[in-house]
Amino acid sequence: MADYRIYLLDRANHVVEVAWIAAASDGEALAAARVMSGASRREIWLGTRLVATVHVSVEDKPSAAFWL
Repeated sequence: MADYRIYLLDRANHVVEVAWIAAASDGEALAAARVMSGASRREIWLGTRLVATVHVSVEDKPSAAFWL
């Protein structure tokens, strides 16, 4: 198992969240990134290597902080 980082990025490509996961392969990490909730753009990293950039369809709703 390896420790991967999944960065969730906003529309301006700023990191809004980071998740650390343990995965047996790049494919397993990629599958985990696809099912995460949150931003539509995700980057999967293993150490200094960018494994993949994933774009997923998410419903465009304002967050709770939008209403504060």
